[in-house]
Amino acid sequence: MPSTAANDAAQSTFVRRVDERLTARREAWASEQEAGREAERLAATMRLVKAARFNAAERLERKATVSLFTQSTVALYFVGLAVWQAVYAGQIDDATNRLMTFIQLVSSVFTLILGLLEALNDYKMKAHHLHNCGLAVSELAQELRIARPTDAVHVQDFRRRYNEMMKACPVNHSRIDYLFAKLDGTSDRAGFAGVYARYIVDVYGLYALFLAVPPLLWWWLT
Repeated sequence: MPSTAANDAAQSTFVRRVDERLTARREAWASEQEAGREAERLAATMRLVKAARFNAAERLERKATVSLFTQSTVALYFVGLAVWQAVYAGQIDDATNRLMTFIQLVSSVFTLILGLLEALNDYKMKAHHLHNCGLAVSELAQELRIARPTDAVHVQDFRRRYNEMMKACPVNHSRIDYLFAKLDGTSDRAGFAGVYARYIVDVYGLYALFLAVPPLLWWWLT
């Protein structure tokens, strides 16, 4: 009897240890699975933010180029009208002369406003910061893809580095850059077309207005 009791106790202990080991393995496996899902979500966020940062940098570079072109063209309006007025001074009646002077004043004000907007927004520098941030996020995303972390501590370390990159960038992308990156390549053509229209208006709308007003004003008054 004592021997039977000892055997039962040993078997019970063995079974309990096996159960504990199986439970520990299941918990470790579940933890690895959850860490893998968190890593996938973090990688998806990085890819989206990277694309949004690159979109923002490209948008601001385009705005800088269009702004410079608009300033040059509006200044050309001003100089051209001044030269034309000086060359044909003896052949211009008073009403036309006053009109020319008025349009020159409008062109000079527009040139001043464009110069102030360019200095205030500093599109080139913002685009530079956003492009560098996009490159840094891209490198971290590639590192995460290669590492394939399976524990929460490792994933949290990647998340911490990602958050530090976001905080270090002094400029943030706009919602239109995020939507452009999110809808690009998807089947939602209507949504993408709407975002693209907003993108065109954001980049070219104001400068098209500045370019069109002096000629339209001349046409309307004459």
